[in-house]
Amino acid sequence: MSSLQILKPDPSPVKQTVHSEHETSSFRNPHFTSQSRIFTMTSVSQALRQHSRLSLQRTVSLRAMVFVLLFFACGQPAQPQEEKDRPPQPPAGRRGGGFGGPIELGPDDVSVYAAPPEGFKRIRDSVPHGKLEMVEYESKTVGTTRKMQVYTPPGYTTENRYPVLYLLHGIGGDETEWQRFSTPNVILDNLIADGKAVPMIIVMPNGRAQKNDRAEGNAFASAPSFATFERDLLDDVIPAIEAKYSVDTNREKRAIAGLSMGGGQSFNFGLTHLDTFAWIGPFSAAPNTKKPQELIPDVEDAKTKLKLLWISCGNKDGLIKISQEMHQFLKKNGIEHVWHVDGHGHDPQHWSSSLYWFSQQVFQNKPAIANQPGKPLIGKWSATFNTQIGDQDYEYTIETKDDQVGGSAVMKLNGETYRSRLALVKLDGKRVSFEETLNFQGNDLLITYEGELEGDNMQLTRKVGEFATEKLIAKRVK
Repeated sequence: MSSLQILKPDPSPVKQTVHSEHETSSFRNPHFTSQSRIFTMTSVSQALRQHSRLSLQRTVSLRAMVFVLLFFACGQPAQPQEEKDRPPQPPAGRRGGGFGGPIELGPDDVSVYAAPPEGFKRIRDSVPHGKLEMVEYESKTVGTTRKMQVYTPPGYTTENRYPVLYLLHGIGGDETEWQRFSTPNVILDNLIADGKAVPMIIVMPNGRAQKNDRAEGNAFASAPSFATFERDLLDDVIPAIEAKYSVDTNREKRAIAGLSMGGGQSFNFGLTHLDTFAWIGPFSAAPNTKKPQELIPDVEDAKTKLKLLWISCGNKDGLIKISQEMHQFLKKNGIEHVWHVDGHGHDPQHWSSSLYWFSQQVFQNKPAIANQPGKPLIGKWSATFNTQIGDQDYEYTIETKDDQVGGSAVMKLNGETYRSRLALVKLDGKRVSFEETLNFQGNDLLITYEGELEGDNMQLTRKVGEFATEKLIAKRVK
């Protein structure tokens, strides 16, 4: 049985570490630029052979360094020549992806949830507070004593058995990163007080499973230890928690989630150990994520065992392709999951928001959607129909923003493109309604839509003020 010791908290205040100096810098190694992504290991080897003065030892060392950089930083394939020659202005649907590469957004890459309400991670004196403590445990995997932070909910008692969420940090972090970025204890205190989350224990371990596990020096040099943490988590961390705290040890009461590198670990460890974890939440997963086919070799087994697979990423995050590929694999194989793309980048705002929504779904069987009566409508829809002024081609994008369901539309008519706003999107049973505000020839036209939702089709009646009424069928874009 693992021994576990509670440490006295550090009396000095925790220093907030900004993202630009922490998580992002972990991927921006000074030896790596966006241009170096186009090299393969073969071209690197050829270049090295040209430098006859290099010793064999230096050559091997450089190759190893390049491999690590490529593995962690090359989440995207090399850009083809014609793509590199494009002008700087990105085409529609593409965003500059920062350190991860260019971003291609598809029809499914939309927000499922609204932004959390203001003050969602602000300490409220009017609600009970849980306890946050730093603890030590003996790691047989590493061969040393290690640390982790543990949150116990308000009113914690050994008379109850609590579910546990194992929350993993990013490549440049440690057991304190989640607390510095997002204050999970405050988020959970508020959600539990509002009846939106179940009382749970949150464990924030150190995913760098090596004797010197401090977040210092070259983060990429610790790459092997991030994989080793799989055994440390399963063989040391979980047993230590279950020996010390009053925990429900059923797999249905155990979850794993994480940000960036910890998001990749959540995919890798969660999906390959479904007998241990039933709830999985990767947030903006990093390139340490294994391929979907490797993580889910048995689709039917995953369908049976997964209680929730909750995936999120920001639409300004250069690493989004990793999660996009997983979403497409899950969709193709009919594995239920949540795919939430908000308006953030690879940053603490996205991770805080993701934890806020994930916490409201984990360990319970109810959706956590705030003021979203139109959730089944979220996504892209297309329609072509005849009007008095010609054939109109429409693409409607329905999404959530500021706790409301709305969106936008792009209409093409006689070679011209018009953009409009959607609002008051509602779904009552099968009844659909929404409004469009279209600026046409200098005039704002109010267009109303009413109809029924039938699977992936909306049969709608469109009224353009008092001028015209048309019938159309909008089909979901897949």
